[in-house]
Amino acid sequence: MTILSVGFACYDQFFFTPSYPKENTKAVSVDFIESGGGPCGNAAYLLGLWGEKVVYLGHLNQDIYAQKIVSEFNQVGVNTEHIIFSAEMQTPLAAIIVNNQTGARTIVTRKLNTPPRLTIFEKEKLQAWMNNISNHAEIAILIDGHEPELSEYVIHHFPDAKVVMDAGSLRESNLYLAKYTDYLVASENFALAYSGLDKLTSKQDLMQILQKMAQIAKGQVFITLGEKGCAYLADNKINIIPSYLCKAVDTTGAGDIFHGAFIYGVSYGWEIETIIEFASLTASLSIEQRGVRNAMPDLCAVNKAKLHFEKNLQAYFK
Repeated sequence: MTILSVGFACYDQFFFTPSYPKENTKAVSVDFIESGGGPCGNAAYLLGLWGEKVVYLGHLNQDIYAQKIVSEFNQVGVNTEHIIFSAEMQTPLAAIIVNNQTGARTIVTRKLNTPPRLTIFEKEKLQAWMNNISNHAEIAILIDGHEPELSEYVIHHFPDAKVVMDAGSLRESNLYLAKYTDYLVASENFALAYSGLDKLTSKQDLMQILQKMAQIAKGQVFITLGEKGCAYLADNKINIIPSYLCKAVDTTGAGDIFHGAFIYGVSYGWEIETIIEFASLTASLSIEQRGVRNAMPDLCAVNKAKLHFEKNLQAYFK
């Protein structure tokens, strides 16, 4: 199985502070980490770390940050041969402030709202490569909505591929691409923005949102609820798979890691409950350390954690 991760990659700079800085003040970072990041970027790195055959597709500028991103991918075996380098593109850069008191993070990102359009030459090059791998491998595709044209182009070429969407934020591109997704995995923020609600107050709210989102997706819809688990509909009933209890040090990238582990399970044909539990455990392990790439657990660590991590059995709604 070859996994195509099509979407956003950036370069992250983490500043760890004793508390969240107040406006118009100076703050001192007690620690600093930098590495590649982004939803599909982090998912691709995790899959490479686990020894999977994974290809990252997206736009970057040929600058120092892109060079660092590509170098990190190559260190874990991610195929970067088909990244589209464009002078019109701005390699995304993120400044991440992590509150040491709570583990919560605030992110400021420099990026283009929409990547450059694909040129005829770029399409022809992609087409030749995709024609070649079509004859040699089964395909699974992860998208995050940041590369709408590229995502649609790739999905059209692999109509039998299983498509997972990381729907972290509500964007027109996510809504447009949802019709191609077999697994629409949305954050609680996405779900609330799509429904127009301020917060979830009952299972009825959750049921209505899931049913509404199911109308835009090709396949099944899921809502991640942070420490409260992941919800989806089974036989028109709400099923909430609990998350795992852990001590949060830095929550940055937890969703990216969840989605990377999710498509890993999809690629092996696992049952959906097993996929969610595995993805949740992987994300829980990651937030017990600082940063993202250095906090990603290997498969051995995830399997060992099954023996001693406890599930959060506190009901989402009382």
